[in-house]
Amino acid sequence: MKRYIVSALVIAVAMASVIGMMMRPARAATLVFTAQLLAGNEVAPVAVSPSESGCNGTAIVTLDTTANTATFVVTGGGLPNGDELILAHIHQGGSTVNGGVVVDSGLTPSTPIVVSGGGFSFTRTGLTVSPATATAIVANPAGFYFNIHSILSTNGCARGQLVAQAGPGALPAPTLSQWGAILMTLLIIAACTFFMVGRAKMATAVGGAAGITIGAGKAIDWQLLAKVTMYVETLTLLVLFALRANAVDFAGALTSALAVAFIIHLLIRNSRR
Repeated sequence: MKRYIVSALVIAVAMASVIGMMMRPARAATLVFTAQLLAGNEVAPVAVSPSESGCNGTAIVTLDTTANTATFVVTGGGLPNGDELILAHIHQGGSTVNGGVVVDSGLTPSTPIVVSGGGFSFTRTGLTVSPATATAIVANPAGFYFNIHSILSTNGCARGQLVAQAGPGALPAPTLSQWGAILMTLLIIAACTFFMVGRAKMATAVGGAAGITIGAGKAIDWQLLAKVTMYVETLTLLVLFALRANAVDFAGALTSALAVAFIIHLLIRNSRR
């Protein structure tokens, strides 16, 4: 009985560790994205004024997926003194297309940011983001771009695609090597469990010579293993899709789930004996 309790505890700890790694997107209520703004990123028919062709900057977008709000922190330069920034938005669209506005900064021609010394900076907080837009940005940042507009280039003077960064409350995605370490740990646990719940028996020395015999028994119940694997992998897939996991997470989690299924199969198989 003790070995079953120990086995169950070991399995619970292993599964909690894997689930904890997989659940990191759900804990990340605050996400940070950046966009490198360049005049050359503007897409026709948008035309940048020749005097603003050197416009460049950085936009930092902090997205709160709980409150559905955003904060913009924008800095840059390359504009003539006295120029005015009149609009700034997040648009939906890839790097080769122009798209509609989905998050507005609140800048207007009547409340511009005046360029001084060739540089500019501004911050906007508490910007409303619809839940659907927030979800779409998190799922595919590269499908959105930040754009600033000036009084000389009213359709846009610099833009850049969003790139996800690690931010407050966000954990970095597991790498392939980290998933490998998780899988190796699970495999080691599986091997330990195999011997803990197995039916191997020790025989005492016979005729003065020490000897060991391994009790006969079916090591793996392939039918049971297939059934358990189907349930575990299906559950893992549902969690991955719900969290919009990336390719590395899919590969790591599904492979690790195989080891978890094998361990569960061993426990079930042994309990039937």
